Amino acid sequence: MDKDGKGDSPKEFEPPCLECLKGFKPHPSDIYTPEEMRKINIAVLKERGVTVEDIAELAYENQRKYLPDLKLSEMQDSVLEILSKREQFHAILLAVNLDFLAEKNVIMEPLRSILNHDLGLFGLDECIAIGISGNYGTIGITNFGHLDVTKPGKISELNDSKTHDNCFLDDIVGALAAVAAVRVAQMHAVAHPKVLGPHRGMDV
Repeated sequence: MDKDGKGDSPKEFEPPCLECLKGFKPHPSDIYTPEEMRKINIAVLKERGVTVEDIAELAYENQRKYLPDLKLSEMQDSVLEILSKREQFHAILLAVNLDFLAEKNVIMEPLRSILNHDLGLFGLDECIAIGISGNYGTIGITNFGHLDVTKPGKISELNDSKTHDNCFLDDIVGALAAVAAVRVAQMHAVAHPKVLGPHRGMDV
């Protein structure tokens, strides 16, 4: 009974939450440091079944035939760097929230079923991924497009999952791998420029 004798007060609705974000205290400004964003991104992705190594492996396989001296550790460092960027931070949080809430049946119909089934005609998941890859120019977008079509490794695993809704996450992982690969490829191009006639000395 409550103090007015009218019975128990209704419990306040508690939305489902990832374990790694339970009790999280947001910053008053909603602005986080690169280190904070990287830490949150890694924790959120890990709880959804994706590690830094998973993304680095995708990026490495994407570039190794073009860069014979490429090391997996370079891709891991590149992934860690892009996970500290605000654009990726916001995209990962948005994507994982939508997947997670759809999975918990908290999102309203008809959107819930569209996300549950990862409807092929639904393209906003790719739009967010293109937003990430577009930060690295046209090559970033085309690199993501290749991974989105071929769906290697972890991307295919996420896409085919029977236990989690990953409508957005598989595309986000593909975009992260795409831009990690582009960053390393560009660094290699700068470190070892090819002399191509009149293009010598141009920026790469």
